[in-house]
Amino acid sequence: MQLIKKISRYCAVAVSIALLAGCAGTRTVDEKSAALFLQNSDYKAYASQFLDGKGEPKYDPASLLDTLEAGKAFNDTGMWEHSLVAFEAAGKLLQWKEDTVDTPAEVANLLGTTLTSDAFGTYQGRIHQGALIDYYQAINNLMLGREADARVDFNRLQVRQDNAVTQLNAFALTINKSVKDGLKDEKGAEAKASLGEVGPKVADGIKDLPSGLTKAKIRLAAGDVMGAVFRVTSSAQSDKRANISLDLLKSAGQASSTRGGNAMVAYLGKEIRSGNGALKDKVIVIYEDGMGPSFKEFRIDLPLFLVTSKVTYAGMALPQFQPGQPAFGSLNIGTGKAKVETSTLTNLNELAALEFDIAYKGIVAKAVISTVVKTAAQAVINHQIDKEAPGLVGALLKIGTGAAQYALTQADTRAWVNLPNTIQMAIVDRPINGVLPIAGANGQAIADIELTKGVNTLILVKAAGTPGKPAIFKQELPAKTLVAGL
Repeated sequence: MQLIKKISRYCAVAVSIALLAGCAGTRTVDEKSAALFLQNSDYKAYASQFLDGKGEPKYDPASLLDTLEAGKAFNDTGMWEHSLVAFEAAGKLLQWKEDTVDTPAEVANLLGTTLTSDAFGTYQGRIHQGALIDYYQAINNLMLGREADARVDFNRLQVRQDNAVTQLNAFALTINKSVKDGLKDEKGAEAKASLGEVGPKVADGIKDLPSGLTKAKIRLAAGDVMGAVFRVTSSAQSDKRANISLDLLKSAGQASSTRGGNAMVAYLGKEIRSGNGALKDKVIVIYEDGMGPSFKEFRIDLPLFLVTSKVTYAGMALPQFQPGQPAFGSLNIGTGKAKVETSTLTNLNELAALEFDIAYKGIVAKAVISTVVKTAAQAVINHQIDKEAPGLVGALLKIGTGAAQYALTQADTRAWVNLPNTIQMAIVDRPINGVLPIAGANGQAIADIELTKGVNTLILVKAAGTPGKPAIFKQELPAKTLVAGL
């Protein structure tokens, strides 16, 4: 009877831990609900989930994922102040310094459970998310008409971007060391044997990664371009030194994900040089298209002979990269001979895939080692069951221990769900009649934007899906007034 109580308690605890996995950092909106809102570009309905009955923000300021998603939801609906506060909280929760990471050891310390693929631990964040926070904070301040604060954000973004490759290299070194050290542990031999058996199957986790990944693409190209645009449209003369903006455009060109993006960057550089470090009567369109990448879990059963046949379950769970989905794909800006198609500068799939690709060998190794250790423990418990509770009761107890291990085996599939699939841009001259038509790639009309003569104008367009109306915001540059949606 004592044995049955112990086993039952063990199984109950294991299942409870598994059920609480999603509570490792509160999340206001689950991924399925978020997807329903975003597929219809219903940004307001999604953002309302982060507001209480009085219209005040409600999210967990101690949860990185919740603050990231709340900050982005508020940005998508023009609640700039709420977005600023949420992203400020998110920035404090990222577990590495804003400026640099000096050593691989520091990365290992700061990343914590990232390498363990531990769905039960606190979400640690990703390197590229720091740049996204600074980028969206700069946009928030521009839309609020706070040019000086936007300058601080763009400066911080530039520093963070300059250190991103260094961080990525340090991250890769830490992963390699983690795998090497992990396979030296007590269960290393069994883990190596298991890796050999399941090797071809684990490749499913990375089979849909985008091709042509280079470490230069860890930079947010759209952030570099917007940093350059800010400086050449700023009210401060010191911002207009051409070398500052042109250096940013050079970095953007190296990080851009498409030839069209490179061409747009080259065109902007040409306009800046011809304008002696300034732009005049230009329209800068930023388009966030689609829904970004995610992860799903897949399971692999380990051959029981690798440990013992005295268990009812031995398997591991791994995350599988899921590419994002486009909405309109691109936008047509203007009409006739002046019509320009938006070009992709930043593909969020590439940013997420870069870090996931580097981390994956560590994720697999840790999952295998964890499975071997848990299966060995299950075998010890089952051996005790055979001695003290033979027959049907013992068989049922052993099924319970296997079920408990299954419940404890989960992949970390958490992701910042309301990011776009791509960030695109276009730069055009203000039309003579002062009205700029915007249409989808297949020609469907989206909006006609009225523009003031003699100023540069920033237009934000966001469409997570084709049903529903895209979110559109307009701000004249230099930014001086608060902006509402169109």
